[in-house]
Amino acid sequence: MNWPLFWALLFGFGMIIGNIMLVKHSAKIKMPSLKDAKETHPRSAGDSSDVTRRRAAAEKPNSPE
Repeated sequence: MNWPLFWALLFGFGMIIGNIMLVKHSAKIKMPSLKDAKETHPRSAGDSSDVTRRRAAAEKPNSPE
């Protein structure tokens, strides 16, 4: 038997079976709704200005120098 082919097929089937098992497991997990997350983590007024300041710094054009 061609051993590299055997190991490649075994690896491929293992990945497929592992992904199916992961999907089945993650279907059982209950995620909190966005409404609940916003109520438990309120944003302060200072957070929005900090985000705006960081975004403006990140959008500066590149210089050729």
